Amino acid sequence: MSIADRKERERLQRKNIIIDAAEKVFLSKGFEHATMEDVAEEAEFSKGTLYAYFQSKNELCLSIVLRGLKVLICEFEKVMNESTPSINKIELIADKFLKFYNKYPNFIFSFSNYKQHRAGCKFESMILQDIETENRKIREMISQIIQNGKEDKSIRSDADDGKLSYILWGELSGLIPTLLQEIDDVDTVELYNYTIQMMRDALIQRKI
Repeated sequence: MSIADRKERERLQRKNIIIDAAEKVFLSKGFEHATMEDVAEEAEFSKGTLYAYFQSKNELCLSIVLRGLKVLICEFEKVMNESTPSINKIELIADKFLKFYNKYPNFIFSFSNYKQHRAGCKFESMILQDIETENRKIREMISQIIQNGKEDKSIRSDADDGKLSYILWGELSGLIPTLLQEIDDVDTVELYNYTIQMMRDALIQRKI
């Protein structure tokens, strides 16, 4: 391994340690009450080292979002390779997202406040660009599922895959945070699954 490769690996390791620390601090103290000093202490780095990687709490929170999106994409790719009618893959994607939420609740917290954190970052922030790239990958996968569904006749032929990729991903990524923040007298999972079933029913190709 070259010196440059070793330095890059060490840089990525430090960056991941900081993101891990931020997750713990934000989850235990809450984003509003946590400070960059808290994160530096948890990561066992100096503040100078912390700021060399992240300019603000907002960037740290967006880094949690970015890492979560990469994990989600790996899970969604497994769905893409399933040998099942495409209409079923819509439900499988939704199920993967729900399981992901249960395993990584801090990602959902960060994602639900995405607009706030985005506003707190510089417009040219590389993290923002990377997040949009990952979001685009997810929309493209959903679009491909819909296209394939029209071909295997499990999804209605007049479905607009481009528009629906935005709608479906928006529904999936926005539904759970909304339910958690605003509804306390309804079974969240039951309502989530009901919504996904309604989306599926709207897409299914009816036999004449």
